[in-house]
Amino acid sequence: MIAASLRFPVLVGIYLLVDTGTQIAFEATSRAIGDMPISPAFLQAVAQSPASWVAALLYFATYASWILILKYCSLGRAFPLTTLSYVTVPLASWLIFGEGVGLVPAIGIALILAGVWLIGPQEEQEAEPAAQKPATSTGVKSCADL
Repeated sequence: MIAASLRFPVLVGIYLLVDTGTQIAFEATSRAIGDMPISPAFLQAVAQSPASWVAALLYFATYASWILILKYCSLGRAFPLTTLSYVTVPLASWLIFGEGVGLVPAIGIALILAGVWLIGPQEEQEAEPAAQKPATSTGVKSCADL
């Protein structure tokens, strides 16, 4: 069992891993299908692509991990962390597909990281008065408690 103090970071890590994997599997499906027009043959090619099935399974895992995160954390605290996919997906696409990241996207990634960093402490400071309130039905007051 995961220690309570590690639960939130582990869940966010799992979310980022499966969400990034989903996007990589979508790209792999796109590359496998090639330049087909949307048609019944296109849908058949998608259905027959193993990467497409991996994408669907990972998409479900993304959904399930998000529900688990929200079980322990408020949406306002958790949602900014999902933007970290804008960091992990370009990194993974660079490693797996050799796609480059230009200067402007790199600046955008840096701004996203700065935004997540700036939002995090603010949410924790706002959550401190709430920590004095009774716990929710899950027994967790906020993500800050994790």
